[in-house]
Amino acid sequence: MAADVPNGARQLIAQCRTRSGGVLDLPVLDISPIGCMIDRRAWSIRPDDRVLIKLEDLAFQPATVIWVEDDRAGLMFEQLLYEPILARLRKTLLTPRTQ
Repeated sequence: MAADVPNGARQLIAQCRTRSGGVLDLPVLDISPIGCMIDRRAWSIRPDDRVLIKLEDLAFQPATVIWVEDDRAGLMFEQLLYEPILARLRKTLLTPRTQ
């Protein structure tokens, strides 16, 4: 899922599901094969929390909160992202919106 942001770019959004079953849509700030950094302002989480994360066009997959600092958090995926999928997600993260 991607959302439009004010500067005309698209923002990659992660759907994050907690153990309680709640689902939040959170902006992805950075992504790698092993995990991602999210803007967690709308979410109260702690290191070692287990979550399910869904990225654009992918199924929910397990992840662990590795760190939390200020309004950001780092999630580590249980399974690595394949390079072609990672490349596509990075394009979404950096693609300007077309008019």
